Amino acid sequence: MKRLKIAVPYTRELSAGFEWLIEAIEWAYGDTYFTLGTDVVKLVEIKFRDGVNPEEILERLKSLPQTKDVKAFPRNEHYLIYLRASFGPQKEKAEMLFELQKKGLVVFESGTFVGGESVLSVLCEESLVGEVVRTFRETYGARVISVEEAEPESSPLSKLTKRQAEVLLLAYKSGYFDTPRRVTLRELSQMLGLSPSTVKEHLRKAQRKVLEEVIE
Repeated sequence: MKRLKIAVPYTRELSAGFEWLIEAIEWAYGDTYFTLGTDVVKLVEIKFRDGVNPEEILERLKSLPQTKDVKAFPRNEHYLIYLRASFGPQKEKAEMLFELQKKGLVVFESGTFVGGESVLSVLCEESLVGEVVRTFRETYGARVISVEEAEPESSPLSKLTKRQAEVLLLAYKSGYFDTPRRVTLRELSQMLGLSPSTVKEHLRKAQRKVLEEVIE
């Protein structure tokens, strides 16, 4: 297995129609961690620039045709944003990446915004490295930062139902298990559109299955 660090530059095409959002952000950290059908679910921590009204930005995000759901949770001087959206104008390019995933193990692990670029971490089989690099270069004009060895391992998440994996991943990536917690059970339930008791039950079952895989 190989882990690739790939830098995708911001271009007018990629940012078309979103200049207002980019200009409003002082810094942001995002992690696209799963897809649901033709939707992408993203959790982003954003610090807006001084003078920017976050409520106006959120309302504008909600009004976009590709937005399915967006919620904001205050975090001291920044916000935790939950966004679910269709691929919109980037649908064709996104589908090229999903076609690549069908050929073997290709996992888009995380992404961060650094110096005008989106830096992605991609895990893939060694035989697919060349195609992964070529696809990103052709679709996004990306450059490869590094290619490193990654130890293959079976993921305990494969034992979970789709909903259990979704709840557990969201809880983990949003800081539910951090000390102190960065997100509450109620906030998780609001993101997922479920009751707090249902989310708690999904977490309990998911954690049990993961522990069984690790301990046994």
